[in-house]
Amino acid sequence: MKISLNWLSNYIDVEEFKKDTEQLSVILTSAGLEVDGIEDMAKDLNHVVVGQIKTLDSHPDADKLTLCQVDVGQEGLQQIICGAKNHKAGDRVVVALPGAVLPGNFKIKKSKIRGVESLGMLCSDSELGFAEDSEGIRILPEDAPVGQAFADYSGLDDIVFNLSVTSNRADCLSHLGLARELSCILNRPLKNIENSYEKYNFKTSDTIKVELKDNEKCPRYMALLIKDVKVEESPAWLKSYLKNVDVNSVNNVVDITNYVMLEYGQPMHAFDLKHLEGSQINIQSLTEKTEFVSLDGTKYELDNNELAICDSRKVVALAGIVGGQNSGISESTQNLVLEVAHFKQKPVRKTSRALGIDTDSSYRFSRGTDINEMPSVVARAAHLIEGLCGGKVSGEVIDCYPNKITKKDITVEFAYVSERLGYSINGTEFVGWMKRLGCEVIKQDEASVTVQAPSWRHDIEIKEDLVEEHCRLNGYDKIPETLPPLSYEPLKHDASYLQNKHTYQFFAKQGFHQAVNYNFVNKSTNSEFIGDVQAFKDCGFIVGDQEVLLQNPLSEEYNMMRPSLFASLFKNVLTNYRSGLNSSKIFELGRVFADGETGYKESNHIGLVSWGKTVNLWTQTSSPQVLHLKAVMENFLTSLKAKSWSWKKWDSKVAFMHPARTATLFFQGKNVGYITELHPKIKQDYKIREDVAFAEFNSDLLMQGFPRKPKVTEVSKYPAVERDFSFVVDKAVVSDEIKTFIQKSEKKLIVKVEVIDSYSGEKLPADKHSLTYRVLFQDKEKTLTEDIIKKMHSEILNKVQEKFQ
Repeated sequence: MKISLNWLSNYIDVEEFKKDTEQLSVILTSAGLEVDGIEDMAKDLNHVVVGQIKTLDSHPDADKLTLCQVDVGQEGLQQIICGAKNHKAGDRVVVALPGAVLPGNFKIKKSKIRGVESLGMLCSDSELGFAEDSEGIRILPEDAPVGQAFADYSGLDDIVFNLSVTSNRADCLSHLGLARELSCILNRPLKNIENSYEKYNFKTSDTIKVELKDNEKCPRYMALLIKDVKVEESPAWLKSYLKNVDVNSVNNVVDITNYVMLEYGQPMHAFDLKHLEGSQINIQSLTEKTEFVSLDGTKYELDNNELAICDSRKVVALAGIVGGQNSGISESTQNLVLEVAHFKQKPVRKTSRALGIDTDSSYRFSRGTDINEMPSVVARAAHLIEGLCGGKVSGEVIDCYPNKITKKDITVEFAYVSERLGYSINGTEFVGWMKRLGCEVIKQDEASVTVQAPSWRHDIEIKEDLVEEHCRLNGYDKIPETLPPLSYEPLKHDASYLQNKHTYQFFAKQGFHQAVNYNFVNKSTNSEFIGDVQAFKDCGFIVGDQEVLLQNPLSEEYNMMRPSLFASLFKNVLTNYRSGLNSSKIFELGRVFADGETGYKESNHIGLVSWGKTVNLWTQTSSPQVLHLKAVMENFLTSLKAKSWSWKKWDSKVAFMHPARTATLFFQGKNVGYITELHPKIKQDYKIREDVAFAEFNSDLLMQGFPRKPKVTEVSKYPAVERDFSFVVDKAVVSDEIKTFIQKSEKKLIVKVEVIDSYSGEKLPADKHSLTYRVLFQDKEKTLTEDIIKKMHSEILNKVQEKFQ
């Protein structure tokens, strides 16, 4: 929100801040209105003045140049050489004298052009930074005072503050609103705003019929007829005010509506009466699809729920957002209808976002406007149109306001304010602040006060809001700094916080980078990679019957809630791989979503992806990425103090999974996720030449019971014995199956089983491979004898041979 200091001074005395802008910045920031920037509009116009060409001759050595003697209000004339063709003797012009620095760091100094001295430059709009291109120099009106600084003459001797206004402070989205705020803070009176006008003896209702058909979305609507207006260029002062806050001048009527909006914070609109068919204005929600063309010529297909302003046949404006091209003000306009309305925030915001239209009007209506200020806004606009457009204003304002809105009384005890702020407050001082804020005091005694908040403060509804306002206005620095009493045991950390912290720290230590992705994905991309999400049921994911599509997506790139982390992580892989990162590891802890019979569900997942080559530090050999992820995940399970898990081969039909290199993790009696290598076809389609592996797990299931209390057992005093077993089995037999089988064969004495080698080659049949296991035996009560070890050794051989052939 841009605020002009010159404009603001029309409503409150802020003259001293023109020389000390930093002080005003501190005051506003301390009151909760953060100042993002301060712009001195005149900084590029030093040494730029109004001049008059006294004589004009040809350059003695250049046919296309003129030699001008220019009066700039100083003793003697300035000789200036000019290359433009649109000037003559007697013209008032803009003169940049030596020492001026124009936009683009263009320094003006004494110079010689073709041997003739030139003491400045006659400026065009483009050289002054007012336009990208211009033909000829700027010619000023005949009454422009010679010698006056051009910044003063053009109204550019201004300071503009760029404020960051929070969504709850819609009252500060205007110059008058900010003046009210400063009046409260500085305890200064507001100046009166002139809004009187001559009321002519004709009624608005005799010419046009206004019908408020939806007073739920539009509680109040006002209309005023103004006849015999002359639409033309706005006066310089009006254009200057608007330009300083980045609003383009259109014509005097449109400029007045913009001016009043920026003055009061109340958007308004003007309709050309001759374009309102049937001389009707209907405020209604649309009931059928309609095409609408906005003022800038953009076509929109309206649904059947937008609030619109219509005549007897067509939509002439989208309520609170933008006017229609079919009813706008033009040079041919003679009679107009002025509209001032109060539209509810929700329907304006919804329509604005659905259609992607962001205007000054929708910005203000979506944050809230003051319904009680509307009569003043109508009067102010009528006053300006009468003065600048020569209009005749009707003596009747149509005011449709069927259900009056009033603010509730708020009672607060002074003791309560002191308790909440942590220091004792003075009741009289508190009431003083409330009055300066604009509150009406309904009742007051020694212990409490009852007030009614001003209509422009939508954010003041309960007593806590009054406490907050007092704290803000009286100064946050008044709150004493005290340590809290440490009389209670600190609360335990939330379990989910501990789980997430453990996950982040573990994978970071494993060399993974964390990804933080949107919870949204593209529907078509998701379908390409995953296909039928029902396939995920086999790996323990919560899967719904329907995709969770967004009704109002930020863009079509993000139009559904993700059912898996894969699509997001694959996008991360592509971005990094195509940027030259041929090897890396990423993890994400995020949410996935499903739509089932009982409604929407979401669950937490851990996603891992690794690509490139993983080289062993000692052997300098690389292993498949899928095995690397498997080892990382097993280490993670160990860090959770999990006791038993297994990997099961999964013949998945999911499009991105390798058909022969995919497994599910079986943990605590159920599948909790998958590990896979990227399908060769996808690698080929996306031109990925490196090994890529993905893993994804339901962390809600993995983390059940975490953090687990460690179970401590006595270390055996007796030695352990190792034995290696090699089995030649069908390749269809997975190594983990034999490993789990051996562990269960003698739980008491077998401490550990691990796979130490796998071989397939020339010495074995093509459908066979050799798996070697190392088994650790140990008894906690006695030393294992050779006979016992031989017996267990033989039993393992026989059982495995019988089970797995």
